[in-house]
Amino acid sequence: QLYLATYRIKKASELLCNTSESINNIAIMVGYCDAFTFSKAFKRYKDMSPSEYRKQHGSV
Repeated sequence: QLYLATYRIKKASELLCNTSESINNIAIMVGYCDAFTFSKAFKRYKDMSPSEYRKQHGSV
């Protein structure tokens, strides 16, 4: 379970940086049922929200 969660966040981080997909779509693409649950999990791993992460690391 921990591996899967880590993998999902890693994949989501790549998508946030390299695509202009919405956060909601990214949440679904990496296996979360909604953006709220995804955002909470993302924040737990990265200490920032997905949108903050995209602002700091995004290239698109």
